[in-house]
Amino acid sequence: MTRLQLPHSPSANDEKLLDGYFRQFSAGEISRREFEDLTGKEWWWGDILESLGQRNLPYPTVEPKRTDAQQKLADEVF
Repeated sequence: MTRLQLPHSPSANDEKLLDGYFRQFSAGEISRREFEDLTGKEWWWGDILESLGQRNLPYPTVEPKRTDAQQKLADEVF
């Protein structure tokens, strides 16, 4: 017997894709904007954090990429 998939119920493949996107986001491999583009929806930050926790994934950490001028200004200010 085949289980009926309703349009609003995610399939196992959809869940695997979403898990992969969360792993990439957690690892800093994709930005939040890319994550939202891939998932096709806007996410509240709290929902992202909750979903990372449900998957036992760490919060993303990314080193900022600064231009020389930005780094100079940061060094002067801090």
